[in-house]
Amino acid sequence: MSELRADTITASDGTSPVTLTKQSAAKAWGHFEGSDVVLDDSLNTSSVTDVGTGDFQINFGNAMDNEHYAAATASRDTGIISNRADGYTTTSYRFVIRNSNFTAVDRDDTTYVVHGDLA
Repeated sequence: MSELRADTITASDGTSPVTLTKQSAAKAWGHFEGSDVVLDDSLNTSSVTDVGTGDFQINFGNAMDNEHYAAATASRDTGIISNRADGYTTTSYRFVIRNSNFTAVDRDDTTYVVHGDLA
């Protein structure tokens, strides 16, 4: 049996990180608390912007190939998550968290996942 162990894998130029492209793996995901907007854990996320109450923007570390990626969001004790029609760019994804009365709210334990191709 063979085993490969590595702390870092770089591209053939020796300096760039290897990126997942043209694969079905998530290209970005994360978990943050809506009350303080601090990322608890993430992949390909440079930051989360608090645009307003319940309104968040996920900023990608590496851009997506186009604006036609699939994104899903969930949050604890939430009635509705609405992906903003104007919220898909190659460098960020924006969504609004609403309660069952359709009022925008900040919620903890907010998660997201993005599938598509990296640029």
